[in-house]
Amino acid sequence: MMKKYLILLIMAVAVFVSCGQENLLREDETVQVTPITFNLTANHPDATKAVKTGWEAGDAIFVFFNKVAAPKFLKMTYNGTGWTCAEMNGGLGLKNGDSGMMRAVFLPFGSDATVSADGESFVFNETYYTYYLTATLDYTVSNGKVSGAFQMEIPDDYVQFFVEDADAQDEAYQLGCDAVIPTGVASISANGTITETSDKTAADDMLGYAYGSGDNKGYLFSGKLTTWKYGSNYYFAKTKTADGSRADYFVTGKTLTSHSAVKLPANDNVYATQKDGLPNDGKWIPVGSGITVQLGKFYGEGVSEEFASYGTWHTCNYNCTKPEEIGDLLTFDQANSIEGITLPTKGQFAMIRNYCSMTTMSIHGGIGKVANANLGFIFLPLWYMNYKLGAHWTSTPLDNEQAYYFEPYEYDEPIVAGGRTVARAVRPIAN
Repeated sequence: MMKKYLILLIMAVAVFVSCGQENLLREDETVQVTPITFNLTANHPDATKAVKTGWEAGDAIFVFFNKVAAPKFLKMTYNGTGWTCAEMNGGLGLKNGDSGMMRAVFLPFGSDATVSADGESFVFNETYYTYYLTATLDYTVSNGKVSGAFQMEIPDDYVQFFVEDADAQDEAYQLGCDAVIPTGVASISANGTITETSDKTAADDMLGYAYGSGDNKGYLFSGKLTTWKYGSNYYFAKTKTADGSRADYFVTGKTLTSHSAVKLPANDNVYATQKDGLPNDGKWIPVGSGITVQLGKFYGEGVSEEFASYGTWHTCNYNCTKPEEIGDLLTFDQANSIEGITLPTKGQFAMIRNYCSMTTMSIHGGIGKVANANLGFIFLPLWYMNYKLGAHWTSTPLDNEQAYYFEPYEYDEPIVAGGRTVARAVRPIAN
């Protein structure tokens, strides 16, 4: 009998050991987690005036979960008909019953961006100084699924500018406008709050991103309107990155508001004074040392053959390469004795003051007056001298001690006489 009980005990122990071994995982095995299915879509904002108005194949939306630690996120990619989803940086680790909030961010030129952690925040590997789309959505994992539709929107105060160029390449051009600050996404916090960049000002250039194809290809620039800016006149400076060459454009009668989308002239860098016998003032004007532009009014065939010219002016002050630069301050005799340089007469300054539209503007932080006529415009920078604003010498003397100078900020009498030994700014005209 004792032998029978002993045999039974040994069999029981053997069965126990066998079951225990079956429940142990081998070192090369992992716990299998049921994958989560994401049924997510995104609606593009209804912005018919914007340059980009819908989803295109390759567009990607980055989705951050407030209860999933950085840098893990979900990437939604548009394939032309719908969205596919992929868990990035090791997977989200969601399971049934989990709930929280999702923050979606679309970077129009950052679909290939990668995401890393900065403490508890998410950051992109590159800062894209453009508008972005964003939305939030609550979620709950139910039956292994997360579903929903993001209602994407452009944040307030963003504006867009588009310049046609069939040869457009990313960041080959920059665009400056003192009403707009280049801005982008700096980081996304653990709770989904977006922090925007603050390292640039309205005096800085927006980067141009190539967009479109064929005849509709060009550069897209974007940024945020300054809170102080008002009015309906704007001055733009477009700079070629490769060589620093610049062309300017002056817009009248256009009020920039939140979500504005403005189409600027084609990127041809050619300014034609006449086209088919008519004024052609809707062009970029190249600027720089030695470059000139004609101010004048064309009366047209059949009306008069008279061509009233306000002069052919250099686009920059003496010894300058940018219109906003004040340049050398010289006495009357010094200014009028520079070899190869001619100054405007008293009458030519009076002509632009009386017949051109004089508008106070700023560009790249430099305040000045834009003299705008049918055949071009010039920018005269502001500077202070004995409480005088923006004084520029003419070539017209009054006597042995005094000569005439032009002060664009003087409304009653902009042509005034002053001592010939006082240093003032110099704006040449063509010989």
